[in-house]
Amino acid sequence: MRILQFIASKKMVGAERSFVELSNELSKTQEVVAVVVKGCEFKHKFDPKVKVIELNSNPSRYNPFLFLELANVIKTTSPDIVHTHSTKATQIVYPLWKKQKFNFVATKRNSKNSKIFAKVPNLVGVSKEAIKGLKGEVIYNAITPKPLTKVSKEKVFTLLAIGALREVKGFKELIKEIVSLPFEFKLWIVGEGEERKSLTKEIEKLNLKEKVFLLGWREDIEILQQKAHLQIINSKREGFSRVLIEGLFYSDLVISTPVGGSIEILPQKFLFTNPSKKILEVYQNYPSYLEEFKTLKEKLQPTFLLSQTAKKYLQLYQRILDDSRVR
Repeated sequence: MRILQFIASKKMVGAERSFVELSNELSKTQEVVAVVVKGCEFKHKFDPKVKVIELNSNPSRYNPFLFLELANVIKTTSPDIVHTHSTKATQIVYPLWKKQKFNFVATKRNSKNSKIFAKVPNLVGVSKEAIKGLKGEVIYNAITPKPLTKVSKEKVFTLLAIGALREVKGFKELIKEIVSLPFEFKLWIVGEGEERKSLTKEIEKLNLKEKVFLLGWREDIEILQQKAHLQIINSKREGFSRVLIEGLFYSDLVISTPVGGSIEILPQKFLFTNPSKKILEVYQNYPSYLEEFKTLKEKLQPTFLLSQTAKKYLQLYQRILDDSRVR
């Protein structure tokens, strides 16, 4: 089966990591063409078996030359399936599908409303929340966990939050909340983004420079997850947080706001609306929280292995192909 995968973003954040990893996993058994936009910063991350095509046109969804170039790529590669990831890629491919009528599936990766996903012939959501009100099926993101070596915990109770430094991730609110914690702690925030300046100012304003650290992007996140005592997801909105999945493999304990993905797999005990109150509760009852989360991890980990997610996508692709032959 020849599968054309397309994403229309340049930087490698959560969705792009999942895109690359799925392409690499599928390439173990299938012919995979990964189409990326001009200036893509992650094209070197693909397995050599994946054929990578970088488009030359300006990657605007309103650029007619981009549409023509992509239409030509689809025509010349003649894929059995065209699979788009996220909103922009889907908006670009949809009008091409209307004209060329190739087999087309789109993955919706967040919970934001977008009319395009109500139009596509085959829809996948990374969580129930992501496709709420839409006709489609859920296939969770997943990872191939890295082999880990034993690392020591930090001496001070360490909190860890991971993600692009954007308003929707709730980092500023988290920083404001932890000021009131009545025990010694430190907070690592891993990620980069447009909120770095405002977060730095907030840290300085609240006199937290010795407690809160903006670590930027890191290649050793799984090591930090092992060193920290508690991973916190304080997002205001999510499709399915990739760092939650990673936390199931690398962190001793994860708590989250009740956002997409988290509410589907985490028991109520590990969800919160008030960060400082929940962190204090965890700190005061840490051994019991650890024990319960360990049991939960053992139960959930098999569901979030990339090999299983790739298998589900292949089954979907085959159903789409079978249906197209019947028509």
